[in-house]
Amino acid sequence: MNQVFGAGSGSSVTGFVLIAVIDILFLGIVFLMMAPVFAMRPASYAVMKRNFINYFSNPTGYVFLCVFVLLTSFAAFWPHEFFANNLANFDQLNKVLPYVMLIFIPAITMSVWAEEKRQGTDELLLTLPAMDFDIVIGKYFATVFVFTVSLLFSQLSNFAVLLALTGGNLDDGILLSTYMGYWFVGLAMLSLGMVASFLTNNLTVSFIFGVVLNAPLAFFSNADVLFSSQRWVEGLYEWSLLRRFADFGRGLINLPSIIYFIGLAGVGIYLSLVLIGRRHWMGGRDGRSLLGHMLTRAGALAIFFASLVMIFQYSPLNRVLRLDLSNGSVNTLSPDSLTLLSNLKKEEEETRPVLIEAYISSDLPPEYVQTRYELVNLLKEFDVIGGDQIQVRLHENVSPFGEEALLAEKRYGIKAQEVTTRSRGALRDEDMIMGVAFSSGLQRIVIPFFHYGMPVEYELVRSISTVASKQRKTIGIVQTDALLGGARTRMGILPPAKIIGELQKQYNVVGISAEQPIDLWTDETKQTRRYDVLLVAQPSKMEPMALANLLSAIKTGQPVAIFEDPMPFGSVKWPPGSLQDQDASLYSRVMPSAEPRSNNQMSADLQPLFQFLGIQRVAQETMGGGMTPGIVWQKNTTYPQSLFLNKHLEYVVVRMGLEQINENAMGTLTRQLDHPTTQNINELAFPYSGAIMELPNNRWEVTPLVSTAKAGLLWYRDLLQTDLTEQSIKRERNTERGEMMLAASITGGASDGSSEGVNAIFVADTDMFSDYFVNLRNLPSASSIDYRFDNVAFFLNLIDFLADDDRFIRIRNRRSRQFTLQQVEKEREKEWVRVNDRMQEAQKELEMTLSQFGQDFELKTADLKNQIQRLRSKRSQGQDFSARDATELEAADQKYEMMRQEEMQVLETRLAEKENGLKEEERRIRMEAENAIQKIQSQFKVMAVLLPPIPPMILGLIVFTRRRLREREGISKSRLRT
Repeated sequence: MNQVFGAGSGSSVTGFVLIAVIDILFLGIVFLMMAPVFAMRPASYAVMKRNFINYFSNPTGYVFLCVFVLLTSFAAFWPHEFFANNLANFDQLNKVLPYVMLIFIPAITMSVWAEEKRQGTDELLLTLPAMDFDIVIGKYFATVFVFTVSLLFSQLSNFAVLLALTGGNLDDGILLSTYMGYWFVGLAMLSLGMVASFLTNNLTVSFIFGVVLNAPLAFFSNADVLFSSQRWVEGLYEWSLLRRFADFGRGLINLPSIIYFIGLAGVGIYLSLVLIGRRHWMGGRDGRSLLGHMLTRAGALAIFFASLVMIFQYSPLNRVLRLDLSNGSVNTLSPDSLTLLSNLKKEEEETRPVLIEAYISSDLPPEYVQTRYELVNLLKEFDVIGGDQIQVRLHENVSPFGEEALLAEKRYGIKAQEVTTRSRGALRDEDMIMGVAFSSGLQRIVIPFFHYGMPVEYELVRSISTVASKQRKTIGIVQTDALLGGARTRMGILPPAKIIGELQKQYNVVGISAEQPIDLWTDETKQTRRYDVLLVAQPSKMEPMALANLLSAIKTGQPVAIFEDPMPFGSVKWPPGSLQDQDASLYSRVMPSAEPRSNNQMSADLQPLFQFLGIQRVAQETMGGGMTPGIVWQKNTTYPQSLFLNKHLEYVVVRMGLEQINENAMGTLTRQLDHPTTQNINELAFPYSGAIMELPNNRWEVTPLVSTAKAGLLWYRDLLQTDLTEQSIKRERNTERGEMMLAASITGGASDGSSEGVNAIFVADTDMFSDYFVNLRNLPSASSIDYRFDNVAFFLNLIDFLADDDRFIRIRNRRSRQFTLQQVEKEREKEWVRVNDRMQEAQKELEMTLSQFGQDFELKTADLKNQIQRLRSKRSQGQDFSARDATELEAADQKYEMMRQEEMQVLETRLAEKENGLKEEERRIRMEAENAIQKIQSQFKVMAVLLPPIPPMILGLIVFTRRRLREREGISKSRLRT
């Protein structure tokens, strides 16, 4: 804890100083904006100065200030979700901000006029040579400055906490816009609280009135508690403080929200003017009251500001006059998306409008809130920017089993889906709807459900562009035993791989048989290719003639993506661990086909394909003259909390985007290539992948796309016989073999079929685009580990690159940088490293038990084995081998087999006991780690909540001490109480 809350790093200090400088500039700008009013109305400045100084010259003001800072810190950092989400922002505070303001704002405004009435100084103020406007605006500006100072204390304190928790890595733009939103919320609530103070001369009643006047706007966001009508709920929510603040919390500064808050402030100030001047209109000389007239004018003013809000909200200016302060401007459409939409507008005469219908549930689990929010905002963005070309019908707060849900299922197949979420460690199932349908003419694309890991902007832009285009490009799936496109098998109908569903959202996907020469051209002139890309998974599982036909097609320059895996998971025993339940391996799909091959039909030899491509598979020659491929392994340090990855080193995790290779991290890092397929790709996982290398004197250009550093190799033959070669594998894992190329782009020659050419991408793994990784992208928190693999994006990038369609690559990989609580992560990581170390020690003890058992068995059977060896040698060498010897050998063999079986039973019993003990030990260690992590988080919570109020408390004590000392000045010591 001392390291966390001690002296910050240089970046932390710099960030804190920068925020302080920005705050000072902000105060200066606010004062300069008010300066013309003070210059023209000197009396208002005098009133403002008097009230502001009185508030902070009294220790009571600092008490309220401490309470405010304490409440904001408590709301920001104390909730369990703050550490569960692991994001360095004020999302938890944003949810309860209006309710915190309901306590603090009336505390500031309750004495604005009520105290003047109670002390009788109101008459003095009203007799000054000043207008009512001067008094009201002066008092309002005084409350604004008091609130601003309080907000700055809260901001600097909470910002310092986040700096300490993150090590200085923050999205300053979002944090600044968030507090700017708090400030605008305060402007509105202060004016209404001031109205309450003009209604009474009792401070307590003034406080209560202030709460009552502000409560409706604060609670409009929870209107569903009181109203069942969806129209009322949506209408009230639209005018709630929380709804109008929401954009500020995301880093967006937009004009409609600013007008909303300034309009509320204007209405409140006008009502205060009406109330302070009621001596003029509440029963004049003729006894007539102008109350109705004044209220009508106030209502007209409110309608005026509301109209301004609506005009700017639904005006194109709303998208222009908006500032995105977030890191990377992630809250607005990317330039690529805007370019695609502008191209649609240019083609408006030729393209039918795109209709988007979205159905979204009202109650969503916490994991889906951000996806829903992003989806709704982007749909509204498309509705405005798309003009007449894109029409959006947004059905929000749809009941999973209501009429709208039934209509969505009938029209588009969008229906409620049951999702499993985790809440405070407990799993629960919920039904929810979040689907979108896109249609244009006869074209239609439906996304039945937006999982919270799906890239929302990419899915929307891709669907809009695809459904609006006249013709899609075509991907040809070459049929192999991989059965990517699904098949009818002996065990039933095998559905297509999920990655094919991703391709179908953008391309026409067709199956191709290579048993006959592939028809590549649409006409005899060979001007247009029939298939934009061929996709081949596991060409080694093709018949020789089919592979020859495929090679002939590749030689014409046909773009092709080839995935060849030396060890697909489905061919071997699935490894245990945290990834055991993944549907993961593509080759769990390799089943006997409807018409299985006969024994004389053999798999094709890939050597001609490798020779033409100018590459070769990293392999080792066997004693029998064959070749056994190498399986890449590496020491994974990316996820130290993953026991699976630390045990199964052949599950290669490649981190991208680094210029230098980390010499201390073996095999986990790679250099980032300036290639479209790897743009913004951070991490890739290659389970049991092979490796390739370029052949000498190759005529094509081979560009490595994915390479490891300091990786090692294990041979396929050895991995299949781990019971015989465990020690050799351990020795191999201590041998570095340098950089390993896992994927490469191969180009060169002609692309029109006039002469030989090549345009191919070869990847030495198939499991990397399996169903598991599609599921992991959609539901990243379904696993206990927060894996960040970009396998799906990388696969789609490969296809787009080969299809010469780069419209979506940058959009697909566009991501917001998530600023996390790095100091908390470090403490958590230490605990998981400790868990991993202790589990490895327990595993070593188990292995030592096995080794010792084997040695004991060898000692017990040494004489018997020597006897058997002697008799067998006598028989094999043609010596006199009598019937007695044969009987003795048979008896010895039987005795040995009996002893082996008995020992195996004992071993199995001991192993079961050891494994049960190991599981219990793992459970206990994990529980200890979880408890330790919870304890660390609790310490962070306490420090994060208790430290922020200390600065205003110290300042209050200084003011109180100074005031007491000044009171004692000039008083003789004899008159002082002892």
